Amino acid sequence: MAGETQDKGWLNQLLDEPGVRMIWITNSISAIAGSVMRRFAFSIHFRSLNRRQRVSMWKSTLRRHHAKSGFNSEEINRMAIRYPVSAAIIDLSIRKALETSTPGQAAFKKAVTMNLDAYLTLINDGIKPKSRETIEDNYSLEGLNVGENLPTVMENLKEFDHCLRRSDRHAIRNFNLLFYGPPGAGKSELARFVAGHLERELVVSRASDVISPYVGETEQNISRVFADAEAAEAVLVIDEVDSFLFNRSHAVRSWEISQTNEFLIQMERFQGIPICTTNRFEDLDQASVRRFNFKIGFRCLKPKGNIIFYRKLLSPLTLAPLKKEWREMIENIGDLTPGDFRVVRDRFAIFPQKRVTHGMMVQALQEESRIKKLQEGKKPFGFIQRN
Repeated sequence: MAGETQDKGWLNQLLDEPGVRMIWITNSISAIAGSVMRRFAFSIHFRSLNRRQRVSMWKSTLRRHHAKSGFNSEEINRMAIRYPVSAAIIDLSIRKALETSTPGQAAFKKAVTMNLDAYLTLINDGIKPKSRETIEDNYSLEGLNVGENLPTVMENLKEFDHCLRRSDRHAIRNFNLLFYGPPGAGKSELARFVAGHLERELVVSRASDVISPYVGETEQNISRVFADAEAAEAVLVIDEVDSFLFNRSHAVRSWEISQTNEFLIQMERFQGIPICTTNRFEDLDQASVRRFNFKIGFRCLKPKGNIIFYRKLLSPLTLAPLKKEWREMIENIGDLTPGDFRVVRDRFAIFPQKRVTHGMMVQALQEESRIKKLQEGKKPFGFIQRN
């Protein structure tokens, strides 16, 4: 079909023959000529399975191979998130695992996982893919310093999610979320929590994934990102949204305006849950900000929040109890975000518990706070334009 030199007249004549009944299958239509495509009386586009469909496929495949005991419901859900593969690959992995092990044994799960990892590495040019976006195991909303009532927002999200899942979708409106605040304040982590809470897949798209040096291609990429997320029934997270929704009054080229317009059009048409995050709220286009149902501002932690995140992330790293004097020192450290606690945790998590003390970790948090204050008060380098 896609040959450049071969005459397609014979193919068009074949498709035009009366009484011909044929089913054509292809993995891509990008190279098929338009004169050929318009001769098909009917066509079906098979999209990749979304998370909910993969869960269903796992259950039916295990049942068909009499291997229901191989994975419980929670494990199936994790496998569906971790491995975005087709039904054929799920079936192949289970069949091959059954050749060497019995369902219910650890060896069976290990074999299935090994087969799937090998497949993903194969189609990724021999490079093992990084793990998909996941949330902290002990994550909770407690301790975050946000401007909105998060339980109310989560309740509204749950109701909107029910509307999306109903078959009657004509009455669906937008539910656009904007998370803004300093780096490390918990914006991306809350977005992951939302996806997990709603039992939906998470699709994260960054400016570097979308912006193209060619005129018009960025707009196409924006459209594709929204379309793919809607087909996957996923929560769509747009990181660094200020790259698209900057103040249009400052635009100097027509394509800068067209990119913002395309983004707003796609967000308005999107039948799903888009979450946009930014560290630069003040740079956003004012008309764009009005399109968001909820604008949730993240701030540095309060003293109580410091203690909550310290207990969750840092206390488990040491055997010593958290005494009153350490609690008071932790409460008095300013300008901390959840991200600062993760940085300190990753620094000390490699050591045995007996080697880590509260003093070491408190000092590290104080240093993070000190550096942040230095950055906020730093002077610019280079030439400065004077008014």
